[in-house]
Amino acid sequence: MAEKELVLSVDLGTTNIKSGLINKEGKILSLVQREVPLEKDNTGKAEHDPNKIFDIFVEVVRETIKGFEDKIGLLITSSYMFGLLPLDEKKNPLTGIITLLDTRSREIFDDLLKEVDFEEIYKRTGCPPFLYYPFVRIYWLKKRYNEIYKSARYYLGSKSFLIYKLTGEFYTDPSIDSSTQMLNIHNLDWDPYVLDFLQVEKDALPKVVSGDTVIDKLPKETLDLLGLKGEVLLAVGLYDGGAVGTGIGALGGEGIGVVNIGTTAMFRVPFPKPIFDDSKKMRIQVPYFFNNHWFPGGGINNAGIILKWFRDNIFNLNYIEQSQIVKNVNSENLFFLPYLTGERNPDIGSVASGVIFGLRPHHTKAHIIRAGMEGVSFIIRMLYETLKELGVSVKEVRAGGGGAKSDTWMQILADIMGKPVAVVDSKEPALLGSAILGFKILGEFSSYREATDKLVRIDKVYEPDPDRVSSYNKKFEFFAFLTNNLKEAFTLHSRL
Repeated sequence: MAEKELVLSVDLGTTNIKSGLINKEGKILSLVQREVPLEKDNTGKAEHDPNKIFDIFVEVVRETIKGFEDKIGLLITSSYMFGLLPLDEKKNPLTGIITLLDTRSREIFDDLLKEVDFEEIYKRTGCPPFLYYPFVRIYWLKKRYNEIYKSARYYLGSKSFLIYKLTGEFYTDPSIDSSTQMLNIHNLDWDPYVLDFLQVEKDALPKVVSGDTVIDKLPKETLDLLGLKGEVLLAVGLYDGGAVGTGIGALGGEGIGVVNIGTTAMFRVPFPKPIFDDSKKMRIQVPYFFNNHWFPGGGINNAGIILKWFRDNIFNLNYIEQSQIVKNVNSENLFFLPYLTGERNPDIGSVASGVIFGLRPHHTKAHIIRAGMEGVSFIIRMLYETLKELGVSVKEVRAGGGGAKSDTWMQILADIMGKPVAVVDSKEPALLGSAILGFKILGEFSSYREATDKLVRIDKVYEPDPDRVSSYNKKFEFFAFLTNNLKEAFTLHSRL
């Protein structure tokens, strides 16, 4: 084995942290995964303890690299969107990392809607008005926890926090900070209109650089902490969904629709310019992706979390068992609106909640679980239809994430989308996606297209069944009808 020919990829998610050692053929030589504890309470709090997160990061890296300590040329990270960590003047955390699942900012959201011009913010940042953005979190701190707001000298995200712990410097990339509602999507820098409203200085935020930027060699104390030997470069990397998209082929050409089904989900299509919805509707987000491409589409709050809820609270079936029992059943006109944690759809937003509609005595747990998978897939179809309306064509759909391991769910998705859905043979596309950037940085490939063609391999393609497509078209229309017409009920319910 040649010296320094391996890439170490680490992905921090809201549920797990994964670390993989990958060679230039795209093979994962070592893989370690740990669950990350989420601190929750009945107020809606959902935070990661930053010190615990970094301790787990160090633990998984040290375990991953055993036997390869001197073979690693580059470390690259990906991480979840929407994280916010305020630090004081001495760079000490003032809270935990506030995650996507935290709903406490709901209490000030109606006030914020009256105070700021969200149509203007959408034109600048590509972010519709949702309560999950760090922009809203900072406003919430200002209104509800003013002592923390006044003490906050810096604001980091989940990935910029990791980079800070590794280097002592504040860096981020535009793919992850497109989800802050503070980054100008046109010039890829912090937006003065938004910062002025929050009264936050630009130097309180990390420096924005491209995801393939090499910050520097890791310092000696960091190498010792992680157990690495020799010179190891640190690259900034992408957000987790961007890494997944890259790992399933998003840099392989135009018109590739990217689906990621993890705890949350997304449907996005790489596009060579930012493309916006009508500012009165704002049905899609317009984040930056990578390599002079934007990533129009949307994220979905509730995806794999639905199956986790079934597992932990309702049916006591693991994910494989759930997928197996629904394989040969029809949902029998049962509909599950999977809005357990609210949704990023601006029409229903944070007030939305889960709904099982059409329940009859003959329905079983298999029907309910299948309806949950269908509900997530219907939301993906809603995003797809909006992008088509805005002129974004999709030639093929690529899927990744834990949901892509379910044959049943992928067939449901193909039938609801009416398009073939391809799943790659990598079980960890986020780690592979980061490695694609890493090997291009190290000079193993001349372009990201070449790296994608060499490292991304299709394992299986799920073809849509014409009869099921016809049936699902009718069900999709009813699902959209339910979602649109329950807005008032969701609002009234949230006030009880």
